[in-house]
Amino acid sequence: MGSSGIANRQIHLDFHNSPEIPDLGIDFEAERFADEVKAAHVQSITLFAKCHHGMCYYPTQCGVQHPALNGRDLMGEQIEALHRRRIRCPLYLTLGLEEQAAHTHPDWRQLTREGHSIRAKPTMGDNELISGGWYFMNWLHPDYQDMVEAHLIELFKNYEVDGIFFDITVFDPEGGWSPEAMKFRQSLGLTGQDPGTFDRFLGAAHEAFTEKFTKLIRSKKSEADVFYNGPALLTTDSRAGIRIRASQQSHYEIESLPSGHWGYYHFPRIARFVSQMDTEWIGQTGRFQKSWGDFGGIKPEPALEYECFRTQALGGAIGVGDQLPPRGHFDKEALDLISTVFQQVEAAEPFYQNSKPYFDIGIFAAGSPGCDWSKIQRSESGTVMLCQAARLNPVLLDDASNFESLPAVVLPDDVLVTNVLADRLRTYYEKGGKLILSFRSGFDIKSSWKLDFLPVRPTHLSGFHPTYWRTSRDLCEKWAESDRVIYSEGMNTQFDADANILIQRVLPYFQRTDAHFSSHFQAPPRKEPDKNPALIVGERFLYFADPVFRDFRQSGQPYLKDIWCAAMQRLLGSPLLDINLPSSLEVIPKRKGNDLLLTLIRYLPVRKALEIDVIDERLPLDGELLSFTHPPEKLIRFPDGKPLDRTEDGAFKLEGKGRLLLTAPNYFKD
Repeated sequence: MGSSGIANRQIHLDFHNSPEIPDLGIDFEAERFADEVKAAHVQSITLFAKCHHGMCYYPTQCGVQHPALNGRDLMGEQIEALHRRRIRCPLYLTLGLEEQAAHTHPDWRQLTREGHSIRAKPTMGDNELISGGWYFMNWLHPDYQDMVEAHLIELFKNYEVDGIFFDITVFDPEGGWSPEAMKFRQSLGLTGQDPGTFDRFLGAAHEAFTEKFTKLIRSKKSEADVFYNGPALLTTDSRAGIRIRASQQSHYEIESLPSGHWGYYHFPRIARFVSQMDTEWIGQTGRFQKSWGDFGGIKPEPALEYECFRTQALGGAIGVGDQLPPRGHFDKEALDLISTVFQQVEAAEPFYQNSKPYFDIGIFAAGSPGCDWSKIQRSESGTVMLCQAARLNPVLLDDASNFESLPAVVLPDDVLVTNVLADRLRTYYEKGGKLILSFRSGFDIKSSWKLDFLPVRPTHLSGFHPTYWRTSRDLCEKWAESDRVIYSEGMNTQFDADANILIQRVLPYFQRTDAHFSSHFQAPPRKEPDKNPALIVGERFLYFADPVFRDFRQSGQPYLKDIWCAAMQRLLGSPLLDINLPSSLEVIPKRKGNDLLLTLIRYLPVRKALEIDVIDERLPLDGELLSFTHPPEKLIRFPDGKPLDRTEDGAFKLEGKGRLLLTAPNYFKD
């Protein structure tokens, strides 16, 4: 358990049931249920008080109980049986989707400017819309809040409540225009229709709602967990985004089911931000082949291993989404899958106990109110991917984060620098810190350049895309003097006459249009380079004129990875580990006292299905060699304490499949 009682192994037990299901709970046996949960190595399981259909699973005076229960206290039976086995069970309350209330109180719905209700739009394969979709609820409506408050008072009065999980604290981008929402917006001067105003409205709504209801929950039980599940938006400005509701939560949960719409590259950037927020956190994946509500769907065991092992290595507790079938018996194969993986997670817990993250580069979150979030998230993910390729272990930051001890920080593509951050970056740079920035990073929200201590300044867009890179031999011999495409439009720059240019930009013969085009895609490169370079290098800074991180996430150019690794070697020196390990082998370092802990994970998501990345095998570590810039005396394998064998030149011989846990004793003693 964590310090606030957060359990290491958790199930989020979805239980959304239409009132038309006639035999709900007919097979449920509380003792059997709790015994199966216990046998699956589960320490905490989130139970449903009320679902998206608006059905309650306990006798309620302020809501509507599922009609098939006929007054039976299904939730209460679950709580009592689980508590007898010392298993925690936070309670789930829906917020933004609530079908029963949406029909009985249409005025509680989220409305467009034209007064239309908005419904969630579920999809199947090929993004095919399917029938059915809950109405979005306006959780700012005072009468709706009164009902939520009544539920909480009722639950805390009648049950031993371990915590509350509020779900869907979201507004649809078109849905904040009901009369009650307008009153709230007008009180804050947030009546504009632009995306930036919407983002600020959503942040203010989170702040007001979470402050009110956390205060209520704390008054009922001060040690109860509380979490509000909503958008995980990372922003440079710590007054916005993910931090807004952080002070009102006991912990953070990262909902990120890779086989759902999140994919495998959503989770790492959120986890690497939350891990520096001084809060406990849970990485929540799912056992489904696709996503929530996928009855009968089950993912391969190696996939769930990878998702849980990665979370554990990054310092999070493990949460796995499951779904209890309506009649009340677990899907046996699904619970067996969770049990098998949780047993491995439990066995590794002594290895990670009392360890801390070991980060060697920082990445500033690039989001800001009104930004194109899809582009920003690609930039952040691309930066994480490139840092991992260079065997650097990154942490994501905002202007409230502690980054002064890091050797370098990255401002990827579109970071709008706040006044607070500008001052801190100047001091950081003057004291020897190193900066990597790209594209438009470094301007503020008013388009003023904030990094005037650097001998470079972006001026305007180049007017061409794609363009080409011509790389100097001094930087990367492998790609020297060849012209390699960069697909996105970059910036032209002003720079000092003595600037060190390591990549020249080469323009195409012309910008492709309907009237001027050549071959299938972009026009080929000209012979002579442009006067505006692509990479400018100083003793302690790098400036890429193109949105390289977003371009890499979008297109995955191999030369971008090689050139990035060469640039990092030039700026920072050799990393902790040899960069020549296979890219499919993730290495996550941690520190435990003076010991260095290494988690080696080798699984590979493959697009074997049209819409899902599949992991169906553990890749071997046998035959791979692990080399250090500063080698330890030995590497000890967990849990058997066996030292790894070495080659004549001192490299360590890896072994096993999937995951390998290693300790370098006293690595930091000097």
